[in-house]
Amino acid sequence: MADKSVDAIITDPPYFLPARHYATRKRFRRNFSDLMFVEFFFRQWFEQAERILKPTGHLYMFCDGQSYPLFFYYSFFFTKSVRPIIWDKQNSINGYAWRHQHEIILFAEMPEAKSIPTGDGDIIKCKPVPINEREHAAEKPVELLEALVNKCGQVICDPFMGKGSTGQASVKNGHDFIGIEIDPTYFGLAQKAIATPPNTACT
Repeated sequence: MADKSVDAIITDPPYFLPARHYATRKRFRRNFSDLMFVEFFFRQWFEQAERILKPTGHLYMFCDGQSYPLFFYYSFFFTKSVRPIIWDKQNSINGYAWRHQHEIILFAEMPEAKSIPTGDGDIIKCKPVPINEREHAAEKPVELLEALVNKCGQVICDPFMGKGSTGQASVKNGHDFIGIEIDPTYFGLAQKAIATPPNTACT
């Protein structure tokens, strides 16, 4: 992709993939060095994000409490501001201890990005796609992506496209969209979904 060619990156990467040997019967102490492959991958990824984003662009990345510090660290060096937006899913799945009811969206502005006066808060309330209706394990509701897309410029890029929710939100709202997906099955689902974006809304 050309340098400085997109107005926004909105994406949901596979953001936390620790070593699997902890799942074995023998107990092993966890170690930060087990994350070196994740760290190496995202270090290179952020270099490419900086390269293709326009100086006026924005970056939105879904993450959790464990990956946010890493994402903050790498985006801090090339943006003028980085902060979290909270996606409140409005319900949690029954289980033990504190159940997950939210997801973090890292929001970063490039050095020449202009502030958009909206008055919107940094908590987005939006129910997730029901599990039995998902075609991708991490499928995001289109209405959630619309809340982000509508604060961006014309060209939107999602390099971890999945089923194509970002593309649906972009096309529905008149943006140009660049989607990248390594899995051919999901790529096909995304093509189909983007061709027929739903009519939904989120607060």
